[in-house]
Parts: sequence; structure tokens; C-alpha cells
Amino acid sequence: MARTPAGQTSGHQPDQLPSLGNDATGRPVSISLTATAKAYVGKAGIDVELEAMRLSADCQIGDVVSISSGGTSHDFAVMRRRWIVDRSRSRLEVTLDHPVRGR
Repeated sequence: MARTPAGQTSGHQPDQLPSLGNDATGRPVSISLTATAKAYVGKAGIDVELEAMRLSADCQIGDVVSISSGGTSHDFAVMRRRWIVDRSRSRLEVTLDHPVRGR
């Protein structure tokens, strides 16, 4: 597993292990936003870029996701991973937060 760069925190609580996302390749990933992230997206006018974005199931809690638009980088943090499962399929929902904390 990769280590967090010096001086940065991983985003995990001390008693929390990262989800390793085993067997996640190729499964659909949906994106959810916190209330502050939704407000930022609306204010920054990056709705279209966010809808076009495709995240890999390899992303982990604490990762920073940057959307580049008009020469500006808009940073979001992966706050939560949630598997949604029903009888016939499963999908990963990733929740993004803004602003990125702990950087």
C-alpha cells in the first residue's frame, strides 16, 4: 500500500483502515457531493465537468480529486466510499467534499 507523503494525513481515523477496493475494476462508480461541495460546484460553474468525470473504483478515502476548468484547478477530497448492493448488481458510490482539509 502506498504511504502518505510526509507532512500530510491520510484522511483515515486512527482506528480506521482504508477500503482496498478488491475486485472493483470495471464496476460503475457514482459520485455524490456533500452540501458544501454542491454549493462550490454551483458557484464555480463546473457542473458539466463534474457530470462528465469518471472516477476509478481505485480511489480511496483521503484522495484529492482535481477538476481542471478554464485554467483553474478545483480540488475535492474523497470523503466516503459506499457499496450499494441489490440482488442483481452492486455499484460504488464515492462522496466528494470541498474544501479539501488537512493539506
